[in-house]
Amino acid sequence: MVEFGGWDMPLQYAGVLAEHARVRTAAGLFDTSHMDAFWIEGRGSLDALSRVLTQDLRTLAVGACRYGFLLNEEAGVRDDLIIYRMGKHAWMPVVNAGTAHADFAWMEQQLAGSDCKISDLRNSQCKIDLQGPETMTLLADALGIDATGLRRFRWMRASFDGHDCIISRTGYTGEDGIELYAEPRAVEAAWLALTAAGVQPCGLGARDTLRLEAGFPLYGHELDTSTSPAEANLMRYCQKDEPFIGRKALLRRAAKPAELLVPFRLEGRQTARHGQTVKRADGTPIGRVTSGSYGPTVGQAIGFAYVTPDAAAPGTQWFIDNGRALLPATVATLPFLKKEGR
Repeated sequence: MVEFGGWDMPLQYAGVLAEHARVRTAAGLFDTSHMDAFWIEGRGSLDALSRVLTQDLRTLAVGACRYGFLLNEEAGVRDDLIIYRMGKHAWMPVVNAGTAHADFAWMEQQLAGSDCKISDLRNSQCKIDLQGPETMTLLADALGIDATGLRRFRWMRASFDGHDCIISRTGYTGEDGIELYAEPRAVEAAWLALTAAGVQPCGLGARDTLRLEAGFPLYGHELDTSTSPAEANLMRYCQKDEPFIGRKALLRRAAKPAELLVPFRLEGRQTARHGQTVKRADGTPIGRVTSGSYGPTVGQAIGFAYVTPDAAAPGTQWFIDNGRALLPATVATLPFLKKEGR
């Protein structure tokens, strides 16, 4: 068990490598109830949220969800999140654990006077993630839920053993999978049914190696209030034309970024770690590592780093100083893990 975002979280159950492999080849189960969700409802909710979030919410259909950001006035990332359109005037943003309290307070302030209200679902809703190529079979066998017709970034209401839930075809592993939202006792029942059916519980260790192979950022590493989607190469989630908080600063930063987030590969199993310095061959510092690990399925040490723009092109070579040696690294392209048919 380790501390994560203010919560005690399992780092591993059977072991990181075993759990990682299980998700890639069958399915794994993650308790992600440390994350939080809000409920926002009212006739003024669409206009109010459009001023706060970088996503184009006006084209988001009921039954769908989108990834995007909350920015501060200087375009720093307050949080990255997924927002669900639950009805014509109803929404559910799902946020990170460590930022949840600040997110709620800030959004409540921004939405004040906009003919909508926001409430925190922390005490009434939990979440688990079933991820891997056998997800749909196990979901049907263990819970009797058929979600095979559900498309990516879509959600549906379902029930099992008298419990109501929301099933979302989303995840953080690079595999097919679902996220299940329900009240606490329903989530406990779902967890017990799925593990009884043979699904492997997975911890934070495998969640990190899986998301890294898929090329997904982690808040607090690749994203924080000092970085923006411009430097993180995530402007595709900020393309709407209407104004939103931080947009002017974001466009300014995108026009002349001081650094860029890039994926990299290392030769061998020796890994880079968060905070280590990226250097040119002559020893000049040009950036910093934000994430690094051995990619079990990729079979290589991989990671993310912020570097100066002139050192960000794919194929560029530089070194990472781990305090003991300079590790040769090469700028890669995403995703690290190439899946057939994707």
